[in-house]
Amino acid sequence: MRVALLCAALLIVASGSGRAEPPRSGMLNCAFGVSPEQRQRCDEEAFRQVETGSQSTQLEGGWRLVKSRDPDGGADAVSAMHVVDSARSDARLAGLSLQCGKNGIEVVLIVLEPLSRLTRPHVVLLAGEKRAQFEASVIQGGAALLLPADASRLAASDWQGATDLSVEIATKPTAIHGAVPIGGLPTALHYLSQNCHAR
Repeated sequence: MRVALLCAALLIVASGSGRAEPPRSGMLNCAFGVSPEQRQRCDEEAFRQVETGSQSTQLEGGWRLVKSRDPDGGADAVSAMHVVDSARSDARLAGLSLQCGKNGIEVVLIVLEPLSRLTRPHVVLLAGEKRAQFEASVIQGGAALLLPADASRLAASDWQGATDLSVEIATKPTAIHGAVPIGGLPTALHYLSQNCHAR
């Protein structure tokens, strides 16, 4: 995994603030092309950093339920996250986040190259045979793409039996492609829904 960059993206999304702390010293040797042993150490450090201001619970299928405290005393940010399958994804896509929003659960794609907040990228998602196209909103300093409510309805229905979610984001000069394993999605949504109502 592209651990250093994934960590930064997860920190931004988990906090919901668009402000991430700079990587700590344990992450300075994490980059592309590191050895498998170093990648494992980076992975462990990444999750330690995510959990510093958050509570993280491993769920079925590689999902993580992340609760981040609001430093201003507001409601905790709660999300269920899954990283991409790095073997089948561009380096610019980090993962998928389902998060508690004002009007229910929101679907957010996490990117590693910030996008202009002025753009509204077209996103094509494929889960099994079900294809959907959306116009996304760029949020959190360009690090995330918020999909419309129709994507949340798909997550609660058509995506439930799929094992992977294929992603294509129309960006220039080239589109961003990737795949997110979504096996275990029903369990992730169940835990997320319980935590959204408890906030």
